[in-house]
Amino acid sequence: MGERKFCYKCMEKYDSALNVCPSCGYAENTSHNPMFITPGTVLHDRYLVGILLEYNGEGATYVGHDISTGCRVLLREYMPVNLCTRVKNKATISVNYNNLAKYKAFMAEYTELNKSLARLRNDSNINPVLDMFAENNTTYTVFEYINGVKMLDYLKENAGEISWEQVSKLFPPLFTTIGRLHNAGIIHRAISPDTVYITDKGELRLSGFCISAVRTANAGLEYELFKGYAAPEQHSASSSSRQGSWTDVYGVCALIYRALTGCMPVDSVSRLNHDDLCEPYMLNMKIPQHVSRVIMEGMNLSGRDRIQTITELVTRLFEQPATLKNTAASTVPVPDNFRNDYNATDKNNVGYQQPIQPQPVPYPAENYNTQPQNYGGYNDSYNNIPNNGYYNDYDDDDSYRYEKVNTVDRIKVPIIIGILLLAILMIIAVVIFKVISGDDNNDTSDSGIHTSTVTDNVVSGTVENTTESVTKALDTEVPDLVGKFYEPSKQKWQDYLTLDPTYEYNDDYDSDMIIEQDIEKGTMVAQGSVIKVKVSKGKESAIIPDYNGYTVSQYKSRLEQAGISDFNYQFLPSTSVYGIPNTITELQVDGKRVEAGTYFSNKEGKKLTVYYIPQDAVMTTTATTTVPATTEVIQTTTETQPTEPPQTTTVPVTEPPVTTLPPVITDPPVVTDPPVVEDPNQNPQYGQW
Repeated sequence: MGERKFCYKCMEKYDSALNVCPSCGYAENTSHNPMFITPGTVLHDRYLVGILLEYNGEGATYVGHDISTGCRVLLREYMPVNLCTRVKNKATISVNYNNLAKYKAFMAEYTELNKSLARLRNDSNINPVLDMFAENNTTYTVFEYINGVKMLDYLKENAGEISWEQVSKLFPPLFTTIGRLHNAGIIHRAISPDTVYITDKGELRLSGFCISAVRTANAGLEYELFKGYAAPEQHSASSSSRQGSWTDVYGVCALIYRALTGCMPVDSVSRLNHDDLCEPYMLNMKIPQHVSRVIMEGMNLSGRDRIQTITELVTRLFEQPATLKNTAASTVPVPDNFRNDYNATDKNNVGYQQPIQPQPVPYPAENYNTQPQNYGGYNDSYNNIPNNGYYNDYDDDDSYRYEKVNTVDRIKVPIIIGILLLAILMIIAVVIFKVISGDDNNDTSDSGIHTSTVTDNVVSGTVENTTESVTKALDTEVPDLVGKFYEPSKQKWQDYLTLDPTYEYNDDYDSDMIIEQDIEKGTMVAQGSVIKVKVSKGKESAIIPDYNGYTVSQYKSRLEQAGISDFNYQFLPSTSVYGIPNTITELQVDGKRVEAGTYFSNKEGKKLTVYYIPQDAVMTTTATTTVPATTEVIQTTTETQPTEPPQTTTVPVTEPPVTTLPPVITDPPVVTDPPVVEDPNQNPQYGQW
């Protein structure tokens, strides 16, 4: 046996003389995206980095190998692609000064989130955090590798759906875990078949935790929402779209909907326009009707009208319904292991005991109004669950449940109505009396004696009471918003103030930074008051950066760093579909071609159009070419040479048309020096585990 090396995909060792892993078929010369860490890199002198598994607006996840323990792990790297870039051929991340404040703020939230998850590492239904460390100007989190399959794949292997009996045995431990997360102030916001795994032991495990800005549209980072499972409030970052435990209730109910029916729920955005979501019972008659109704209540489009907590959801799902008239009850009793899990929760999980009365079952009487948790910019508090009595039997059509009506409830409404009518009659009598006695009051006035009328007293009292109420309402102090970023500030103060923005270009403030506010800091205002703010759209002008060697997402980041905001650029697919997919071919302003290094005015309102080769361009051959791709194509027709020898790598290309030359070759761009990157060793390290 000769020397052995690691496969960067399955992390198994194989003979170094081979170029392809015999276990998984991964070829060691497979190209990788230079925006992410090169496979084979060692982090923290302990973790060997493998291939990229997935990435989103928060960062990237790699398969890895723990050299100390010899175990396979998952490495999560904080790397918001719209705020930073990677130093070429290194693992170091470079952050533009204009984005540094946002980068550090979101990284602090990322660190706190994973610290909170580390405290729950003993929960077998959460993918545990094994380690966290700072390196390469960013933060890394090490998770245990999940030996299992996604719920989506599991359902596909089981004819697309599972029965309610299976759900009632499989899901209760996951419900307990989500309740613990909410008690710790963590809202998942992405519960779906793609983030829930079934392990080899037959247990559910929750993954896919991200900071709130990634799970909310237009909240400062590239967002990732799971269609059909994201709640309506996640599609807007406005103050009216509050998120909390009820947001995860929507995701859990959507997941159960998918598991029981085999159908993905209609997306919440589509439902807002036309709600045609079918009740689960209509798609699968084997689903108990009370379970079907609870799922629909948990997917209510209104967050206020939705089931508020996971405990209330569990109670409603597993409560034993009263016997139906002329039919037998068709529900599944609460499993013993589920009851034991809930009774075994720690003292911080008050109220997570499953009611065991067979019938009728009351709402839980525990108080869930614990101290509000403010995490990720949202005030997640648990509302009290009303204890209004017991449910009665179903009515004839088995549609809804009703509360028992006692004698007091029967007579209190007529009594209240009678009191209101009596008060109205007394007011009318007083008015009539004053009209009749008006002459007597005039005589009294003529004699020099002034008597205050009822009307005078009413007006005076109204003014005094109004002034007093206004004084009491001034209970919110206006913060200093100038120099703060608009989106995070809007989320932070959404429960107290409403920010009304107007945008303008400014060379002294970064994009999305507040320039002015119309109410001075320290002023006391009423809660909910509107503060008008001026927000910077970025610099008035910038220099167009070079695009050679960069992908579409990477070049977007370079444009932002150069000071060209998304107000002023657009990406369009090129009509010349040859070359390397996902690379830039040409730049235009007002239909005229421009080169990198050209002055660009943001204030003039012109659009910088960036043409690129689409990812789905038809591939006809695979050849060895050079990076940057545009330089290689030019060299075939001109004698222009780059200033540095290009790096050779194997990339797929498409054959150019034979009959005509592509437009980009007729006017070759000027080859410029590669961008100078700031010395990464001078950048500070952020955060320590």
